[in-house]
Amino acid sequence: MKKYSLLLLVTLSNLAFADLGPTRANTGKIDVKEGKNYRLDGDLSYLLNSTKSNGESNKKQNLAANLLFQRQAGVWGQELRAEAVSANDDGSSGTNVERYMLSGKALHRSSDSIYQFAKLQGDKDLSSKFDYQISLTAGIGMDILKDEKQNLTGEVGAGYRYSKERFAPHDDFNEAIGTVGLYYLYKFNERVNFNQDLSYEFGDKAQILRSRSSVSASLTDSISGLVSYQIKDTQADVGNNRDSLLSVGVRYTH
Repeated sequence: MKKYSLLLLVTLSNLAFADLGPTRANTGKIDVKEGKNYRLDGDLSYLLNSTKSNGESNKKQNLAANLLFQRQAGVWGQELRAEAVSANDDGSSGTNVERYMLSGKALHRSSDSIYQFAKLQGDKDLSSKFDYQISLTAGIGMDILKDEKQNLTGEVGAGYRYSKERFAPHDDFNEAIGTVGLYYLYKFNERVNFNQDLSYEFGDKAQILRSRSSVSASLTDSISGLVSYQIKDTQADVGNNRDSLLSVGVRYTH
């Protein structure tokens, strides 16, 4: 575990300081402020649900943190993304969730609407049957729709994924995988935006679907209010797992 974690961190650190640039809906054309060639988005969300039944109280806390860094230099792009999610229930349901994700993506834009990318990603999900997973993929992306109101970008890729099982006999395995991604942005007006990110990884041993829907409303030039809903669904030979998270928070954009 330590060996693979160190390899992932070193590789992503090299990506972070490379002279590269963006991806996602604004691939190759990041919405940066004047005089800057990068964009940094960070958000922190929290939601507390409290119920009481038959004299017994139950509290469920949802916490989510996301960090997105994009940088551009000509036709080259870079993205560094980190995510942490936690959902704790003080009852006896046993549905607590804790997971982390770190990814780095480098890309090259070959035309106004087409780009190529390479991506390294590591996941640690304490509520799944896997202790951790590391994947390396490459593929092609396309700006399907782009106008003043909305952006839609699609990606397809292929690569390899290493997985380590959490429970005995703690087997590990490598497998070829395919990936599909869709990133959508709709601007209701100058202050209110809707984002929908979808990704799907499919291999012989496991298939993973991720979804994040969010609505943000600008409070200042840098601060926005945020409501988000996240889903992660894993279908695997070693066991299935699905979790969802609703949270309310703030986003900072620099």
